[in-house]
Amino acid sequence: MRIASFQRFPIFDDAEKAASVILRDLTWADSHGADLAIFPECYLQGHSYDRSINERRALCVDDPALQKLLEPLHSIRTAAIVGFVERRGDLVYNSAMLIESGAVAGVYAKANPLEDGCTPGDAFPVWQRAGRGFGINICSDFRDPAFSDAIVANGASVVCAPLNMMIRAHKVDQWREPAIESLRACAVRTGSWVISSDVVGDRGDGWMSCGCTLAVGPDGVIASKVPEWEEGAILLDIPPSFDLKRA
Repeated sequence: MRIASFQRFPIFDDAEKAASVILRDLTWADSHGADLAIFPECYLQGHSYDRSINERRALCVDDPALQKLLEPLHSIRTAAIVGFVERRGDLVYNSAMLIESGAVAGVYAKANPLEDGCTPGDAFPVWQRAGRGFGINICSDFRDPAFSDAIVANGASVVCAPLNMMIRAHKVDQWREPAIESLRACAVRTGSWVISSDVVGDRGDGWMSCGCTLAVGPDGVIASKVPEWEEGAILLDIPPSFDLKRA
């Protein structure tokens, strides 16, 4: 299984611009034979902790505006996990959608949202790609091991981790290593691969992210990582799954 994961500057309230970046990056990933690509948390509309902003940005998966944004992806073979603010009836979720051939093939809703107004998800779907099962945990989901354990119990050997580590400037150094260690701990505990995708940069208003886009193997070793403070991507071949207990 070949996975691409992108570290990108955040985009706010401009889903068309975000979709154009996704199209560009997926075209690149497809040309390099990637089976799956991962984009950051809430990348499509932008991440916020504010209830009113999240309610305004939220989109239903069958919204014609969203369908129009996905149309250009129809011919791309690489599947994509894209973070977005989702509306389901009267409820808002911090979600990530799986896009295949320009259509939404599935959705995971963040089980441990810290964003005001976002409802916790309670389902842990697993999908198949290139002979591997994969699922999604989003950012603060990694604070509770039960969520990644549920994905692995459902058949995943790859945990995809859309992140948004855009935090107050004085907290960047405080959370840099713990963020990495939470991904490593998940990989070792579950015996799975953990692949993250994060935003990066300085918003200019006291919020910034150094970026935490990386791939961790079941042994806890970081196999690939995008340099901090830069946009970039990783492209990784994950070998066929094997039983760590018998290795």
